[in-house]
Amino acid sequence: MIDQIPGDANPYYLAAFVLYLLLVLGIGLWGYTKTDDVMDFWVFGQEMGPTLATWSLVANFVSSVSVIGFIGAVYVEGYSFMTHTIFGLMLGVSGLYFVVGRVRELNVLTLPDMIAKTTGYEIARPISGSVLLANGWLYLIMQLVGASLLVTTITGVPYEYMVWVIGVVFIIYTVLGGLVSVAWTDLLQAVVMVCAVVIALVYMISDMGSLTAINTEFAALDSAMVHPTHEGTYTALMIAATIVAFFGTIFTEQNMLVRIAATKDVRTAKIHLAGAGVILSVFYSILILLGGATTVALLDSGLGVDDPDAAFPVLITDYVSTGIGVVIILAVMSAILSTTDTRLHSTGITTARDIYSYFKPDASERRLMRVSRVATVFFGVTATAAAVNPPGTIIELYNLRAVLLTSAFLLPVYVAIYWTDLDGRAVVTAITGGAVLGLGTDLAGGGIGAIPSTFVGVGVAILILLAGHYLLSSSDKGGGAVTNN
Repeated sequence: MIDQIPGDANPYYLAAFVLYLLLVLGIGLWGYTKTDDVMDFWVFGQEMGPTLATWSLVANFVSSVSVIGFIGAVYVEGYSFMTHTIFGLMLGVSGLYFVVGRVRELNVLTLPDMIAKTTGYEIARPISGSVLLANGWLYLIMQLVGASLLVTTITGVPYEYMVWVIGVVFIIYTVLGGLVSVAWTDLLQAVVMVCAVVIALVYMISDMGSLTAINTEFAALDSAMVHPTHEGTYTALMIAATIVAFFGTIFTEQNMLVRIAATKDVRTAKIHLAGAGVILSVFYSILILLGGATTVALLDSGLGVDDPDAAFPVLITDYVSTGIGVVIILAVMSAILSTTDTRLHSTGITTARDIYSYFKPDASERRLMRVSRVATVFFGVTATAAAVNPPGTIIELYNLRAVLLTSAFLLPVYVAIYWTDLDGRAVVTAITGGAVLGLGTDLAGGGIGAIPSTFVGVGVAILILLAGHYLLSSSDKGGGAVTNN
């Protein structure tokens, strides 16, 4: 179980937390009244406009991993975090912009939909859906750990109880209104989150003299902290693997495809990706600088922590004023709630649309909506139970699911949507092989020799893809070939 962080409860922090939960529950209830059918529940009736789509994507993108985990990572390894992880994420958003037209052409709602359509094999839906459920479940655990760690720190409520309080709230408002509830709460949360993080950095700069003074002190703690590779800690191969892993998560996240499908048209889909990309690039630059300021402030004040995930919560409780603490809490809660509801929603649509409907193709819309809601509750409850005693830090879990997604989907899926006569059986086999080898080697120690797990998984996937295509197409010419229409 996560160690408890000592600290006196602050009634203002507790009140802000309770009021915020009540607000998002209210939006969830309102979203329930606006959800008439399964398409509303899954993809907003495919009527999402550019402003709502942009801010919803920003909120979905920024999570407890970003606000708590990334600041914790800067506390440990400095600004080098920008060189690999954040660069990979922003590169992924930019890259997705250029393929969104092709994705919309296929007229699909989910990633497994797209894989099935490009391979000609419906069995791809439950296979790829299972990988996505594993990813979604890991992400839910991360979010719940981040939220509960923060609120435990600021309220003094034991961690194991707070996990369940937050988990139940997430489940209720996501189950009520599906993507309608999720998108409108995201709009509120994104604006609060961006403004609050800017305010927090301005406060830290004012408190510590200047940004130059912060960076000078940061370098004085350890010169490696301001080095782009943490002074040789990261080799070029390791940096490249991390960039590929996080680039790949953007292309292979179920919620990214769902949001593209939810927009009104291709133009809106492109606008929301471009707009969100600009906002996120600025936001993450500010966040990393805030991580440096947090590190300097804690260490100079004798408030160093052993668990990097605790760095930002301790800054709130033991360093900043109560007023700024409330602002920061709202930012973190916005980040956590907005991403958790999206992942919960994704588990529901993946289960109903990609797995259940494969086995029950004649299921009614009412039945599919019920399955979505039941699955949302199931994965929410089990993730909450796992978060009571999480299997690793937020960043460790984040890296694990990045390797899983990229290894399984990046090359097989996006090669298949352009290579129109690629053998579908090879694609499905490559997805399975990449997922097993990428995840397996990462769990076993991080790769094979000097080769990082991401490159192992992606390499295996492309070898299976090419060898499988030529072997299968030569023995069964034309059998199972992709038929993109």
